[in-house]
Amino acid sequence: MKALFSKYWKLSLSILFGICVVWFWTIPYISVMSFQEQYQLFLFDTDYFMDHLLYPGGMAAYAGEFLTQFYFSPLVGACFLGLLYVLIQRLTWLLCRRNGVSDAWYPLTFVPSLMLWVLMSDENVMVGFIIALVVAMCLMLCYHGLSGGEAFPKRKWRKTAFVTVTLPLMYWLIGPCMLMVALYIAVFEWVKGRSLTGVVAGVVTLLYATAIVLACLSCVQYPLFNLVMGIGYYRYPVYGPAMQIFLEAVVVFLPFFLSLLPSKRTTTWTFVPQVLALVVCSWFFVSHTYDPLKYDLIEYDYLVRTHQWSKIVDKAKKKQPSRPFDVSCVNLALAMQGQLSDRLFEFFQNGAEGLFPSFQRDMTTPLPTSELFYWLGMVNEAERYSFEAQEAIPNHNKSGRLTKRIAECNMINGHYKVAMKYLRMLEKSLFYSNWAKAQMEAIRKGQVDEDPVYGRLRSYRQKKQDFLFSDTEMDQMLGLLFVQNYDNRMAFEYLMCYELLQRDLERFNEYYPLGKYAKFKRIPNAYQQALAMQWTQQHGSFEGMPWSIEPATCNLLTQFVNLYTKNPKDPSLSVPPLGDTFWSYMLVSQKGMEKKGKQQMKEIY
Repeated sequence: MKALFSKYWKLSLSILFGICVVWFWTIPYISVMSFQEQYQLFLFDTDYFMDHLLYPGGMAAYAGEFLTQFYFSPLVGACFLGLLYVLIQRLTWLLCRRNGVSDAWYPLTFVPSLMLWVLMSDENVMVGFIIALVVAMCLMLCYHGLSGGEAFPKRKWRKTAFVTVTLPLMYWLIGPCMLMVALYIAVFEWVKGRSLTGVVAGVVTLLYATAIVLACLSCVQYPLFNLVMGIGYYRYPVYGPAMQIFLEAVVVFLPFFLSLLPSKRTTTWTFVPQVLALVVCSWFFVSHTYDPLKYDLIEYDYLVRTHQWSKIVDKAKKKQPSRPFDVSCVNLALAMQGQLSDRLFEFFQNGAEGLFPSFQRDMTTPLPTSELFYWLGMVNEAERYSFEAQEAIPNHNKSGRLTKRIAECNMINGHYKVAMKYLRMLEKSLFYSNWAKAQMEAIRKGQVDEDPVYGRLRSYRQKKQDFLFSDTEMDQMLGLLFVQNYDNRMAFEYLMCYELLQRDLERFNEYYPLGKYAKFKRIPNAYQQALAMQWTQQHGSFEGMPWSIEPATCNLLTQFVNLYTKNPKDPSLSVPPLGDTFWSYMLVSQKGMEKKGKQQMKEIY
């Protein structure tokens, strides 16, 4: 066993690293896989391929998007990422071996892959950059093999032909990672030659690479920044992370740096400290660069997309949400489980914004609200939010998730020609193709109404009269939805909770009688608390209440009033069970917050 380990310890270490990468992206950060996949739509289409040939680095971006589509299945996508991480580490090792680095320093060849891991804490780093990095490292190995480890002028014609042909071709295919190859060649010639000839050869190579970039500047309609940082490397075209440049530099210089270290026999005293240092540094940087607030938002969006309503509620129990985005996801999850009116105040609420967050023109924040509008039956608003989110994708990609939702909305509205346009697009994809074909068949056979979801949501739509949607009068919009279809109990729950969160008890009392059509088996907890509070404020006791208020609610209100009368700042009023009530929301936890009147809510357009 010991002999087997001594023979394969390097490969075993690489495989273990790959397994850690796969675990990371499929367990704690599975939501990021969904996040990456939903902001692109890879099409098996000639035009789609040709579009990527029209700019430098297009093929790397194309290959990256091809792999990213497999994130639809997180485990498969994570396996691809694990292979890429391990491939970069093994290529680093091959470059080091070519430069005479001892096996004793093998653990240090994980540095570029670990840096990439840290870099990908930025969810906008694209897989196209990793592909370009791998190709660039392969080209470095090719040059090293072509040169035979000898500096210029040895094998000068082979080297000259390689540089002359490969650099411009690779720049167009993989983008500015080609500059890494040029820099590696320059350093190689300087280090190996240690002469004026090597210096000149290196300088000429760098000048030639620079000339290629400048020549492209006059040929394509992209600023110099994009041509240097990469067009398909980062989601936002006007920004590039500094860590990317640092990583590229490390990949180039690390083999030469490690070649300066003394050649040693691999022992426990050389191996263990390196591994421990890498593990500690990796843990430190990964834990500090993966922002929990940002990834909480991504995880909530993922859970909403996959309809894991129970997990959303469980997540909120562990850590109370506070942002409108998070709160709206929790409230939607409660509503989809039929628990919104009972458990509304068990979780932090920030007013009506927690039900309907104000619209923001970006690619992420409209998504849960679009999902909410969809299930409420406000299909036009769901389509509008999805369309706006798709158009806000910074690199102008289409989205498989959003294109699918837009197609669904048009099917529900009966706009079949428009729906077919989106379905034909999805038909050219890998993971949405079967679904798109099934929907096209349903449209051709007139079977859309037979779908349990489409049929139900179509019945929820406001059909009797046209009206203008107004986000500043959401109670009226919800009331119209419920009145025209009493089966839409979710609309009634949102209506009543909207008034409670607005602290508008007058409107709450006005709409409450409609509850008889909602077919509740009992009065939900939030409604009981509001009704009981109003009755006791007006009558001083529970005697004569016309509603079936449960004794537990009356006892809890009595306890709340006694404590609040003695000390309005009593901590018990803000924690369960008293803190999980409408009274606490109304009088304690939200005290001092301005009531956000309907006329003050932010308009969408």
